[in-house]
Amino acid sequence: MKKPMTIMVIILAVVFGGIIGYNLVKKIMIKRYFAHYSPPPVSVSSASVIQQDWHPQIRAVGTFVATQGVDINAEASGNISRIHFQSGQFVKANQPLIDIDDGVEQASLKFNQANATLKAINYKRQQDLYKKGATSSSSLDEAKANLDQAQADIAKIKAQIAYKHITAPFTGRLGIRQVNLGQYITPGQTPIVTLQSQDPVYLQFNLPEQQKSLIHLNQPIEFTIESQPQAVFTGKITAINAKIDPTTHTLLVESTVPNCALKVQGTAHQQAVTHQANKPYDKALVTCNTAQNQRQAVKEFLFIPGMFADITIKQTAHQQVLMVPSTAISYSLYGNSVFVISADASKKDDKGQPILTAKRTFVTIGEPYGNYTIIKEGLKPHDLVVSSGELKLSNNARVTINNTVNLHTQLQPDTLAE
Repeated sequence: MKKPMTIMVIILAVVFGGIIGYNLVKKIMIKRYFAHYSPPPVSVSSASVIQQDWHPQIRAVGTFVATQGVDINAEASGNISRIHFQSGQFVKANQPLIDIDDGVEQASLKFNQANATLKAINYKRQQDLYKKGATSSSSLDEAKANLDQAQADIAKIKAQIAYKHITAPFTGRLGIRQVNLGQYITPGQTPIVTLQSQDPVYLQFNLPEQQKSLIHLNQPIEFTIESQPQAVFTGKITAINAKIDPTTHTLLVESTVPNCALKVQGTAHQQAVTHQANKPYDKALVTCNTAQNQRQAVKEFLFIPGMFADITIKQTAHQQVLMVPSTAISYSLYGNSVFVISADASKKDDKGQPILTAKRTFVTIGEPYGNYTIIKEGLKPHDLVVSSGELKLSNNARVTINNTVNLHTQLQPDTLAE
């Protein structure tokens, strides 16, 4: 009886001992495995920290404003008898736009002309009689006054007729026609069409009052527009407002810029535009010329009143700064950082190459320019940083570099000196 019990106890002890021993060995092996485990390297793109000549700049958003712009209205009431223009048409100064029915005024003109003829004959008769002493000087003066009044009536009716023939006050482009043939219009209440001059144009923008000392008249500016992303246009500051806006504490600045023909590249009439290579950047500096536009009778222009422009004003002082692609920076509340790639020569991978690791380095950043951002502190020239894939990394993670994808991290001419 005791012998089977002993055997059973021994068997149970062996089984439980084996289970306990297996678990102990398993935990030891797992700890040993993870102690020596190295995760596979993360594939990232890289870029070198570059040192660049940099001009301090002022950036602003501006709006194009016509040097002359008006909503054309009638000065006389009546029915429209003729329309001489089409919506969007380019017109020259004094070109006819609208005729209002002037039949009544034309009849009045003929009446006044006939009356003036009679008054002239009367005055001539009084002159002859006065020379013969057959009339008084007062009668002569009265005849002269009657003639002058008749001539004034003619001038008045001609002015009324002129009010009914509306012409363009200056050269420019018309907007959308707001009236129709036969429509009755009322002075000052019936808008006919808007007329905006096209060349040159004003580019107006606001700057904080703290930057007043950084700008001056004739200071060069550069600007870009959305419809021509590969072009940088030039101009100069031509006016600075005499007061600061008390509400926004900003200063209104105005630049007068020549307008460019509608297509700044690839057309035969583009001699009015000067292109300048801007190597090694991917944008062309474009300078337009109002005088050449006029000589070539350019009618289709690029800058339209109301359009936005991104403006850059470069300062004369310059300095050397460090820059990295903006995609390399990780932004967070506790500090901005980049991953710096370094090689450990003491450790080799399976191919015998030094193992690369990415270390998180906190940096102080400056202004963004183009696709790059200035680094004020934290990096050295030619440091190798992770430009994409940093979201997959932890501190001191192993990495492999794959730069087969073009990230378009070239510098832009609208932000850096040549």
